[in-house]
Amino acid sequence: MLKVYHAKNTRSIRIVWLCEELGIPYELKTLDFSPADLQSEAYLAIHPLGKVPSIDDDGLILNESGAIAQYLLAMHGNGRLEPKPGTADHGKYLQWFHFAEATFMAPLGNIAQHSFIRPEDKRIPQVAAEAVENAKKMLGILDRELAGKEFICGKDFTAADIMLGYSLLLCKMFGLLTGDYPNAGAYFARLAARPAFQKATA
Repeated sequence: MLKVYHAKNTRSIRIVWLCEELGIPYELKTLDFSPADLQSEAYLAIHPLGKVPSIDDDGLILNESGAIAQYLLAMHGNGRLEPKPGTADHGKYLQWFHFAEATFMAPLGNIAQHSFIRPEDKRIPQVAAEAVENAKKMLGILDRELAGKEFICGKDFTAADIMLGYSLLLCKMFGLLTGDYPNAGAYFARLAARPAFQKATA
């Protein structure tokens, strides 16, 4: 059975959420977000950087939330949660799928690192402040894209929404998802109402 290595409030939420949406049987291996678990010899054999998520699919070990999501869609999706490959719709889907991690998560990661993850003497307030401004820029881009849309690709929920949903969860946790971004706020509320999201974030 698929094993999913997960820690609360981390990118592994995306993988648990996707498994729930697709109905993939999995065994959840919950770790503490601490060096004791993530830097243990046993876990470093699975992820050499001591990060989550990771999966073990009958001996195939994969890291990186986006790569894992694409793998699970290819293996278990049967065309669900993504537009048909080779279409313009699929191209836009891929753009937002990767925007969520490659672009949006960069400032959010810096906010986390320089606000509470690093020891206080290693935090750089200017980095955190600049990251907040960059995250607001990302929210503005997303808010404009969501005007008149139920989901990022239109009326259909896709895995790109899962990828973006985690980024928006962090925005909400950091106090950034304000009334300045009404479309993004309403969109996140729709995502957060899904049972699979609630299971992944419990």
